[in-house]
Amino acid sequence: MRPAPKTRRPSGGVRAPRQNTRDWWGILTACLATSLITLAVATVIAWPVAGVEAAGSLGLAGAAVVALSAMTLALTAWSWTRWRDQAIAIALFGFVVKVVLMAVLLTVVPVPGWLEALPAGVGALLVIVSWQATEVAVFARTRQQIYDD
Repeated sequence: MRPAPKTRRPSGGVRAPRQNTRDWWGILTACLATSLITLAVATVIAWPVAGVEAAGSLGLAGAAVVALSAMTLALTAWSWTRWRDQAIAIALFGFVVKVVLMAVLLTVVPVPGWLEALPAGVGALLVIVSWQATEVAVFARTRQQIYDD
């Protein structure tokens, strides 16, 4: 197995990048933190720039994406600790349910009159990009054993 890459400390020493020792729960925690911070900053910036309705639209759409993504990743983390051999299938099922749930929400729930489409799309996109980038970065520092040896 290849050793972790070394990074430079400000003091000149060398250290390995921080490993994720909490498995899927650590990935979920990191994704929630970065996505919620990204969403909060974008909403605060949108308020004076585009108005209250735009900030609310951005925040609502971003929060919906965070909630659905967190449910899927929490299901993956929960199943990984209980049924590791079935965790991938359960995670895939959770993803399909998330997509179907989002489609149902978009078609059944009436759109509030104050909701603006462009800021809502920007909020959802910001959260998706933030979530995925964090998920990949933290997963790369996680050691997952899929099959028992």
